[in-house]
Amino acid sequence: MHKTIKTLSLTAFFLATSSLTAVADGHANKVKIGETTALVAEASTAGDGFEIVDGESADTAFPFLSGMKALATVGEVDAETGMALTGWPDGNAAWLLDEDTVRIAYQSESYATMSTETYGWEMKSGVKFTGSHIHTLDYARAGLASFLGNDDAASEILEGSGHLFHTIYNVFGDEVLPRSQGGIWGNQALPDKTFIEFAPDFELQNGDFFFQSFCGSYYEPANKYGDGVGFADNVWLNAEEWNISRMWNVGTREEPNMLWDTNKGMGLASLVVDIENETAYTVPALGQTGYEKLMPINPQHPDYVVIVAAGYNHDLEPAPLKIYIGKKGADVDGLPISADAPQRDQFLARNGLLHGKLYGVAAAMDTFADLGIDSPSVSDKMMEAYMGNPDAAEEFPVAFAPTSYQWGGWDNPVAVGETEMALWQEADEQPEGHMFLVGDSKTEHPAVDPDITKTRWVQSMSQEGGYLSFELTNLAAELEAAEGRLPAVLSGNAIRTLANYDGTLTVEVADKGIKHGGMGTHATDENDLAKANAPDGLLWIKGSDADVLLADEDSGNAFGERKYALVLDPDTLRLVEEGKGYFLSMAGGDESPRAKAGATALAGAIDKPRTSEFSGSWNLTAMLAQKDDGSFYTMDELAGTGEASINATIPVNEHKLLGVVQHRTKSGGQVADVEADRGGQIFMYQLNLPAAAYDLSLLD
Repeated sequence: MHKTIKTLSLTAFFLATSSLTAVADGHANKVKIGETTALVAEASTAGDGFEIVDGESADTAFPFLSGMKALATVGEVDAETGMALTGWPDGNAAWLLDEDTVRIAYQSESYATMSTETYGWEMKSGVKFTGSHIHTLDYARAGLASFLGNDDAASEILEGSGHLFHTIYNVFGDEVLPRSQGGIWGNQALPDKTFIEFAPDFELQNGDFFFQSFCGSYYEPANKYGDGVGFADNVWLNAEEWNISRMWNVGTREEPNMLWDTNKGMGLASLVVDIENETAYTVPALGQTGYEKLMPINPQHPDYVVIVAAGYNHDLEPAPLKIYIGKKGADVDGLPISADAPQRDQFLARNGLLHGKLYGVAAAMDTFADLGIDSPSVSDKMMEAYMGNPDAAEEFPVAFAPTSYQWGGWDNPVAVGETEMALWQEADEQPEGHMFLVGDSKTEHPAVDPDITKTRWVQSMSQEGGYLSFELTNLAAELEAAEGRLPAVLSGNAIRTLANYDGTLTVEVADKGIKHGGMGTHATDENDLAKANAPDGLLWIKGSDADVLLADEDSGNAFGERKYALVLDPDTLRLVEEGKGYFLSMAGGDESPRAKAGATALAGAIDKPRTSEFSGSWNLTAMLAQKDDGSFYTMDELAGTGEASINATIPVNEHKLLGVVQHRTKSGGQVADVEADRGGQIFMYQLNLPAAAYDLSLLD
């Protein structure tokens, strides 16, 4: 059943109705959203027979899951509007749209002409963006709650689909208009708003502009940490990801391959979506250097917001891990926001996104020896050296400190190369008595502690592997001492949850997890090393009996990419079972026998054997949990601190979870026909971990 009006604003719906009629008619014979029941994920490499049938699942006897089902598959189309779901699915989340409907949102990590252009996403202003989309999928709450317990296709409970926003503002603070009306987007603009066209081979065909890979997007509800603590509005945070210099060629006949210096442009957009008003704002105070994920954490104070900013520093390395501190209710100068300020600034100010700074992690000079670093230098990737040293300290004190740069407002646009990006390595920017603990800037998803009373998170250390955890130990007092200003420094601890050398992680596969080509099992990584390899997607869940990290890798594993669970000791932030994880599923791989035989989950959509990537999870549990009388928790009961509190009362094996997988193998057929770029799938799953994985009494 479809109720498209329910999922779109009326304005957007009426704008869409006439323009989408032709699209819907043209896609009348396409597979509709939720009709695909075959899974991309596999429990083990495919053998013969049913495991290699196009349009059907492979081995789904997952050893540590009690269930997994497809919710939606990239390339499927809305039955009413004809609009397709685009890939590659990445950042995802869910919330209640109303008492009867769960809204799931995901972003498609698409790269426009660096990959294959998606169809144009049109805003109210008429401007069209190709590249990444942020899709919404609305499901009947009761149907989703029982979904893993029946054989129904997800199309039976789908109520409609759409996009998360329909208005967008750029880095200059202007609503983006079509190019024909003078519109401009930051990744193609100089500070004076000069437009820089892409090289001929990369010019866009499906849009005025291009959203460059929104990657690990994140949803944050209002008042998550208590009344008035955290964000004031329900928001979605996302950022463009990579420096895309290869899309420009400004060469001459003598130097045909000379690339434009993208550091002279405005860089990459950090965005916040006002979900209620379907409006996205670029937030230059969060930085212009590109991020994997912007993830809020408990600020422990009603006047501030704190956001983990994991990402890429516009390719300039080495750089430290970063957080953002913002002052709520303040204008760009830190003064109370004026009552007559525009809606844009009112929204950003009340959520602490006009006046703030980025803070990098640093270590005291006398700490580096404990980290195995005898000659600390901001020119070296010290973080990777530490993570790979078996003899280094497992825990150490850290400080988070800013550089001298701070965004100066809409009237003072600054090229990305003139922001904090290049300051982390400057001698006169180092915090007193400290040095920024710099490393490779490729860090993927962080995961926030679901115990919302704490300010802790785990960071995927993607370049060389491993996980590093942080806790801000004196945050409330330090913010209070700032007396309404931004603090000079914040203190904390770092805990090496999982180092990155061989022998630190063996994944329990039971009798499954056999790699493609008979190359052993996924107990070890693609290189047969017992360690985490390019960790990417990450979610920390907390039940009544355990804390679990749901971990995804993005290593280019030819023998099938891994998804696994790590059980955490919440007191130490180390693994309950040292060096042990639990295999959940695998996907894709250049050596996949299914792909080589032309079989994919969406029949007829084979492209060629390629690597896959699981890319994050979300906890649906509290939204789908039922009380003793069979009723659901109300939206009021789930608001603020409610959802986290309810999740913590339910055993982890009863948690209902959302996940996504990018599956480039499935990029032909209908996926290509509807201009969806690369394939993938959104799915629901449930754990089935053995008691020995988390019951400390069984481990003694």
